[in-house]
Amino acid sequence: MEPVSGRSVEPTAGPERYEFLDVLRGLALAGIVLANMISLSLYLYLSESERASLSTASTDRVFDFLELVLIESKFYTIFSVLFGIGFSILITRAEAKGMVFRRFFLRRALFLYLIGLAHGVLLWHNDILQSYAICGVLLLPFVRTTDRTVLGAATVALIIPLVFSLWDVLPRGTFLGPRELLFERFGFTPEARVAIWSAGSLRDIVLLNASSWFGQFDYVMTSGMIFKIYGCFLLGLYIGRNELHKHLSRLTPQLRRVAVLGITIGLPLNVLYAWTFESESPLHAVVSTVGILPLSAGYVCLLALLWTGTSRRLLVHTFASVGRMALTNYIGQSAICMLIFRGVGLGLGGTMGPTLYLPLGIAIYLVQLAASRAWLARFQYGPLEWLWRMLTYGAAIPLRKAQRLSST
Repeated sequence: MEPVSGRSVEPTAGPERYEFLDVLRGLALAGIVLANMISLSLYLYLSESERASLSTASTDRVFDFLELVLIESKFYTIFSVLFGIGFSILITRAEAKGMVFRRFFLRRALFLYLIGLAHGVLLWHNDILQSYAICGVLLLPFVRTTDRTVLGAATVALIIPLVFSLWDVLPRGTFLGPRELLFERFGFTPEARVAIWSAGSLRDIVLLNASSWFGQFDYVMTSGMIFKIYGCFLLGLYIGRNELHKHLSRLTPQLRRVAVLGITIGLPLNVLYAWTFESESPLHAVVSTVGILPLSAGYVCLLALLWTGTSRRLLVHTFASVGRMALTNYIGQSAICMLIFRGVGLGLGGTMGPTLYLPLGIAIYLVQLAASRAWLARFQYGPLEWLWRMLTYGAAIPLRKAQRLSST
């Protein structure tokens, strides 16, 4: 690989970074790991009787309910909006360099998809990066459209999951055929998954991950989740192209209103969301559609208000590094949990409920906070961010800060 030249769309570094976005991304990662722990710990795949047999069963229901109210779906929503903002930033930088953006971004999305595929097969089958790569590519037709068109498309995309739920457009199981064939081929059953993941060999774990990938695909498609992700990407594109994230101090009154309204409206709706979660009823579909986004927006605006006050330096010191290494830390969460819950590690899968796995998720995040700061004290990028950039740009990019090329 050749070093990055002055005319390439170089990775964002130094003063060009948007620190509020790093902080928001870093905080969102905390919600991501907590939301994902139900699957990473294998609690999701336990039967009701197996859950009831856990020593923490009496408090597990309380912690599970609180997670559904405060965390579930809120932080991947924020993360999805951040991707759209990042897309708009890439467009701006590419145009400033006189580069052909489409070819550059398609290459970037391809390698993100491949990284996500490797993550899904080797570590955790419920990977979301592949959906992000696909939705990212589908933003390309909106590069030259008006803001009204972007917001209109976002609204339609965000409503589609409700339509899917109310009219059962794609019944659950529509895309499970390949998984069933692979299960039969390898001798897997749904009931045996926890035992295989928590006590099986690396070969069995990888084969079960690869087979179960179709279950994740089925859920993303039949629930309409792929459209929600896309709608959030479009909202992020609108925010990014209008550079709202760069003018937070001017928007303080609006931030206060959205924070109050988002939390006032969002919290009660998310209590109802949690209460109806297992029912998959029309009511749940409605509150999921109208309740998640307001509470997510409330969280973001609360953080933005702290940012515009006296807490900026503390927020940057605490959360910016983990946010700058979002890809590494997202996949790192899966790697850590594989060592804790899978047969290749401690094999603790299926042995703990929310009472224990949520504090464990917090502990994992705290380790990542410290590790990210230590890493970025010496290096420019996280390891996977560095790899992704080199693959995208087709060029050697110095990793150590001492090796950084001087700007021209």
